Amino acid sequence: MVNLPDSKTRRFLALLEFTFNSLPQAYGRTFVRRIVLRHPLRALRGFLAYCQTSSADRPEERLLLGCGEDEFVKRALSDSERLLVATGFCQKPLRQRPAIRSAGLRSAGSAQDCPAGRFNHDCLYLSRLELDSKSQVRYPPTCVDCSIRVLGHAALEAGASFAVLTSALDIAHDVLLPVLEERRFNRVLFAICPYSVEPMSLALLLCGMEGYVFHYSAGSCADYQQWLRADGGDKPERTMLSAQNVGKMLGLLERIATGRRERADTTPTCYVQENRVFRPR
Repeated sequence: MVNLPDSKTRRFLALLEFTFNSLPQAYGRTFVRRIVLRHPLRALRGFLAYCQTSSADRPEERLLLGCGEDEFVKRALSDSERLLVATGFCQKPLRQRPAIRSAGLRSAGSAQDCPAGRFNHDCLYLSRLELDSKSQVRYPPTCVDCSIRVLGHAALEAGASFAVLTSALDIAHDVLLPVLEERRFNRVLFAICPYSVEPMSLALLLCGMEGYVFHYSAGSCADYQQWLRADGGDKPERTMLSAQNVGKMLGLLERIATGRRERADTTPTCYVQENRVFRPR
């Protein structure tokens, strides 16, 4: 009888595979040189924290630093603008191309492409959103079922920053390095590919962040080669979060927004895109 590795062993094997494959890439070199080698003590603390993390009760959710929902909301309320909510570009709608049909692949996208383009950090809805406006934001029909629109709106109501994640190198420059060098963010609600959960969890903890990492339930990459193509923008499948994970993210953001209203905090009314991140203003 073959003894299968336990969950912790599988996690480390997945992390080692990703690390080994990433070292020749620009992201891997940037991560080692500018994060691990420049901040060795913080990297060590982050690795020890990573060893203590585990999946929550639901396998599609990873809790970083084990602070729990109530404590997370309490800490986020103390400085909500340093909370970063982020989703992948592959959550944007994408029309099913003839090449995709001929290859036998399916796209979960709507009948139209994302009007802002797919492999970028942009969102036309969020760039036009004004919470204090009496008129509703106009947006194309393809935005109706886009979770980026829904989560981005909830993030603004909570006073949080929001990012559409693209390549791993951009994540390093837009998120990880600003955390280390400018203390820009300290808490996260991330939606990412299950294949990226181990390296992303480690990277966030190495930078001293806490929060939640939610896995996609559909359309995600199955191996490094698929992930590498997606990292370059070649991702015909649309990724989707489960209804439970969307509900969990929205629930946390609503609790933060409610807390801000109860304390009569100044509420941001719109986003300004700075360094490819939507910052509340």
